[in-house]
Amino acid sequence: MEQAEKDNLLEAVQSLKKAHSWGPMMSGISRGEYFTLHIISHLTENADMGAHGAKVTDVSRAARMSRPAVSQMLNSLENKQLVERVMAKNDRRVVYVKLTESGVEQLQKSHQQFHSWFDRVIEELGAEDTAELARLVNKLRVIMEGLQPHE
Repeated sequence: MEQAEKDNLLEAVQSLKKAHSWGPMMSGISRGEYFTLHIISHLTENADMGAHGAKVTDVSRAARMSRPAVSQMLNSLENKQLVERVMAKNDRRVVYVKLTESGVEQLQKSHQQFHSWFDRVIEELGAEDTAELARLVNKLRVIMEGLQPHE
């Protein structure tokens, strides 16, 4: 590969990473908080019937975030009264997190904002370029996963 091609790809990836407008501006929460709420909601829906929400360790794993980073994010969401933590009665080491009623409302509102923004991006790209971009991003992910040391 020519140096110019490497520079071009690196510049494109860096500019996308730095793009301030990557994702819509959410009212009341950050994009990271939105995705965390989404993960909690999804994990809660798929949890055992006796569970009191999603296990914090599962949120950490699903979000690919360290436990301290998840804890900090949950503190922020708890301060905004969007989530609550519950300790398991039979094992105090296990902590669950679930959306409050306000959290469910915020997630729905933010979900609409995100999808509206994403629809506009797809409209601007067009169907053909959207399909090609998705194909290339997935190909890049597979390549990068293959280059990562396996855990």
